[in-house]
Amino acid sequence: MPHVQPLKQSEAPAKSQPILKAIEEQFGQSLNIFSTLAHQPDVLGGTTQINDGIREDLPAKLRELAYFKSSQINGCEYCSHYHRQAAKKAGATDEQIEAIDRYARSDAFDEQEKAVLSYAEQLTRTAAVEANTVAKVKEFLSDKQLVTLAATVALANFTNRINHGLDIELP
Repeated sequence: MPHVQPLKQSEAPAKSQPILKAIEEQFGQSLNIFSTLAHQPDVLGGTTQINDGIREDLPAKLRELAYFKSSQINGCEYCSHYHRQAAKKAGATDEQIEAIDRYARSDAFDEQEKAVLSYAEQLTRTAAVEANTVAKVKEFLSDKQLVTLAATVALANFTNRINHGLDIELP
């Protein structure tokens, strides 16, 4: 049972209501993490602003693989559920989803995907990334895209902790 009940749009503070409406329009439904964050409109707004920002310049498949990998490491069933689906929608194969635990040894991933997954894994596990991993990622990504990748992994870790800290449930 969640520690804080998600709010319906009509129950949310006035400042949260238009954000929840936009989320429902974007995703076709209310998502419990956002409906729970609606209790604190500034946190909800900041979270959605970052979520929108990471969609700007990093290829969707790379973004979703990184988010899914971080959520999988953290054991966040909520984020893993949604970002597994998003990764598949962005082009990840069933084979890639199944091989995410052993990506470094899997032929299912190309070198760019392996570099992104290594970056996501290191940042999630240790809050640091080895210089050789950064160098490998920078063979494929611009500085702007690297910032987006770091923000994606940071957002995944943030939402994973929100979900665990508030015991947010899948609908």
